[in-house]
Amino acid sequence: MVVIWIGMFAGFGGDIAKKYERMQGLHYPLIVHVHAAAYVGWMVLQTLQILLIRAGNNSLHKRLGSFGVLLLIFMLIVGPWAELDFERRTLGTADAKTAFMVIAMAGVVMFGALASAGVLLRNTAEAHKRLMMLALISITTAGYGRWLTRPILGVMEDAGLSLNFLTFWLAFNAAPIVLTLMMGMRDLIHLRRLVPAFVWGAVFMVAVQILSAWIYFWPAWKPIAERWLGG
Repeated sequence: MVVIWIGMFAGFGGDIAKKYERMQGLHYPLIVHVHAAAYVGWMVLQTLQILLIRAGNNSLHKRLGSFGVLLLIFMLIVGPWAELDFERRTLGTADAKTAFMVIAMAGVVMFGALASAGVLLRNTAEAHKRLMMLALISITTAGYGRWLTRPILGVMEDAGLSLNFLTFWLAFNAAPIVLTLMMGMRDLIHLRRLVPAFVWGAVFMVAVQILSAWIYFWPAWKPIAERWLGG
């Protein structure tokens, strides 16, 4: 969790600092602030849940879990809402990132599916905690991607690798890839095996990441997205 918090602060803190440097302030639409509050709230909740389990307070962990389900539903509403609001407001301007919408929505799909599976398997401890952690890892690109992607792509370019959907996938998802591998290595060391829920959860996450990266680089995608947003 510490590594995830560091990545989030580095990513979003850098964005905030740049805005102030350009004297733009933090004039975001209300939905963006709501989305950010829900996102941070989820991270705080997951941190508390981990600490409660380590302290042996299972009853409070379960009670907070009920609140977590409501927060999950709320995030699955405000996340796409904030993204679509941004895309529609910036459509046709220099700030538009229309093609990137598929990457953002893929994050919602991964997070929603993994967290929901974790909730459904809450009575199976080893599956539950790994799926909830994978769900959290799946959205770390929101922070890490802001400051890691370009340097990694630069290293790849220096190594003679051209920019395509696979190199972009590796660069943009470097943090979740490494964090997922760390989870797997930890299980292999301590359990001497991989938990099935972790395996299919990780495979699902990687599959969605690669598919969304391919769509992002698909030439027809941006015009399709622009027509849909403009309609």
